[in-house]
Amino acid sequence: MNDDYDEQYDEQLVAEVQEEARFVRLMNDEYAQIFFDDNTRDIQTVLRIIMDKPDLEVKSVKIQNPLYGPKASHSVIFDVYAVDSDGTQYDIEIQRKSEGATPYRASFNCAMMTVNSLNKNERYSNLAKRKQVVIFITLHDVMKKNLPLYTIKRTCLETGEEFSDGTCIIYLNTAHKDYTTAIGKLIHDFRCRKPEKLYHKDFAETASRIYRNEGGKLMKSVKAIEARGEARGIAKVAVNLLKAGKFALEDIAEACNMTLQQVQELAASVKSS
Repeated sequence: MNDDYDEQYDEQLVAEVQEEARFVRLMNDEYAQIFFDDNTRDIQTVLRIIMDKPDLEVKSVKIQNPLYGPKASHSVIFDVYAVDSDGTQYDIEIQRKSEGATPYRASFNCAMMTVNSLNKNERYSNLAKRKQVVIFITLHDVMKKNLPLYTIKRTCLETGEEFSDGTCIIYLNTAHKDYTTAIGKLIHDFRCRKPEKLYHKDFAETASRIYRNEGGKLMKSVKAIEARGEARGIAKVAVNLLKAGKFALEDIAEACNMTLQQVQELAASVKSS
């Protein structure tokens, strides 16, 4: 953080950043990366609530942490990677699109943490000290049961007993609207667009510090989000014009401030759909 804020940002920029950033929430990847970067305190709050462990202590946090498997295999980049004092590893993924939170991806991420936590010649039993938890914080109710939280662990079908391999997959459903519980308040804060309305004071403090000390960085993220939204809107207009079938591709490109190649690619996708 920059302690010499007053030398770099004037009051007008602060007001501009705060106003434009009001729509940014923790369910936006760009903002979440800034928010949780080197922020063990707030990640600890998140994990204590989700895991229902008030004494859970986070020892380290990494943002956009890559993990690599054997040569030529698929690698992953975790949105937030954390390790607690018991050695449990957490992959926290913020998912606005449900297709990004499939069981296959969750299982793969668990496997990648397992592979990367066991050194050569180590006993498999050492994995008992390095459990793996994948947490998807989703914009929509992926499981479609109208619950705020879904916890998935392996069980033996015949006995119903848990198969304790140390892996756990959790979905936090931020579409759930009951804000009276601890989970509900956390859900509220992930969806909240106004820092002054956050339930968790630590979150509000972090948001305030970001607006004050990282105004330029936050503004850049806000602009990037806006630009993507505008691009999607323009593309939608172009698609509608293409479907109408009354306009030349060159005219659509000019009207939508797009290149002819971009319009041609859209036309091909419309034709094939």
